[in-house]
Amino acid sequence: MAYNQNAVDTVYNFVMEKIQSGEWPAGSRIMTELKLAELLGVSRVAVRDATQKLTGMSVLKKLQGSGTYVEKIDMGSLMSAIKPIVTINDQELLELMEFRRYFEPGNVRQFICNCAAEELEALEQNYAELKAVENDPFAFYEIDQAFHHMIATGTHNSFVTGLSDFYGDILKAQQCYISMRLGPEIALEDHFLIIKCIKEQDKELAALHMERHVQRAIVRMREYLAKTSRNQ
Repeated sequence: MAYNQNAVDTVYNFVMEKIQSGEWPAGSRIMTELKLAELLGVSRVAVRDATQKLTGMSVLKKLQGSGTYVEKIDMGSLMSAIKPIVTINDQELLELMEFRRYFEPGNVRQFICNCAAEELEALEQNYAELKAVENDPFAFYEIDQAFHHMIATGTHNSFVTGLSDFYGDILKAQQCYISMRLGPEIALEDHFLIIKCIKEQDKELAALHMERHVQRAIVRMREYLAKTSRNQ
């Protein structure tokens, strides 16, 4: 079953509704990944990404060999997990992209060490979906961002997932602005090379391609902003 961000959101919203309604109180064990996937008609990768996201927010906790449980948190903490849309200015956007230039190469190294076979398959499916929508900048950008978040969740580190989710929400608010300026060429070329290196278990080359990928996007954004400034 294909991975998509809507499937992750479906699982996320379902779990949050169960917790906020009191049906799944603090300390209770939630459904298994398999049961959630069957109930909601989504892939287990989507379930894992959603629960990893909630784990990073300290809404859920995973106990090895036991299951996934609802954390003992108050309603205020639950409401804070529903983050508002955040907008940032041009300089802050460039600073966030610079942060990603250092953060994401480490993520791809850890992905290679920790990912499951189905998570690699999901990346390949993501690339096929990316190619299919290269002439639709908004759909393209959404799938592009899903690729990076899938690598973050594939590290199986809740802090990495939480950070990726946080800045992903910020970038999502800028989607219209970014997608029309970067174009599809960078992502199509670099994602292919990153996946190839992941399949070959070449951590250093995968990290190098990831850093180059983010750097190329930074250069293109700087060029656009400089051109805009000259024309004002």
